[in-house]
Amino acid sequence: MSTWDLDLLRLINQTWSTGWLDYVMPAISAIEAWMPPLVLVSLALVLRGGRKARVMFLCAALAIGIGDALVSNTLKKLVGRVRPRDAMEGVIIRDLGHATPPVMRLFVKPVREMSSPRGELRGKSFPSSHTVNMFAVATVVACFYRRIGLGVYLLAAAVAWSRIYCGAHWPSDIPPSMALGVLTGLGVVFFVRRLAGKKATEEAKA
Repeated sequence: MSTWDLDLLRLINQTWSTGWLDYVMPAISAIEAWMPPLVLVSLALVLRGGRKARVMFLCAALAIGIGDALVSNTLKKLVGRVRPRDAMEGVIIRDLGHATPPVMRLFVKPVREMSSPRGELRGKSFPSSHTVNMFAVATVVACFYRRIGLGVYLLAAAVAWSRIYCGAHWPSDIPPSMALGVLTGLGVVFFVRRLAGKKATEEAKA
């Protein structure tokens, strides 16, 4: 591990920390806790958003599926990089407290503990699936709604930062994960638009 990676990890995970960030960063990271409102927004887009919004939602869903199941999962197995919290002592592990259903985790006291590796690996570090997925979605949204997409990019950047803050990823995991997300989003939008254009051309000739 390079010196700059370790130094930046310590700065973000330990030095640049406050009490309110100890709640906000785990909350941003806990995507599963946000599923109910995300499902409602998705349904609203599908039912009331018009064709443009529905195509955007289709592209976002495809981007998450490809980015998570194919890109991230494959690279995690190939690279096999250990997470900071599993590789060294002294990393602050931050997470939301336990509650059922998952959305209730947003309303309980966050968990904060120091890492003490005992050989147990809780997932692989590279790439960051959260970062890949969020930047893929932000790219898709930006391709359809530029101004909204900029806001989603800011949220994606906050999620990426939170993964380091919570001790789940090395700083060097993040830039490549961002790039993978952007490329995945662009690739999906290009493919869907090309497929739609081809279908329109065929219908015009029929």
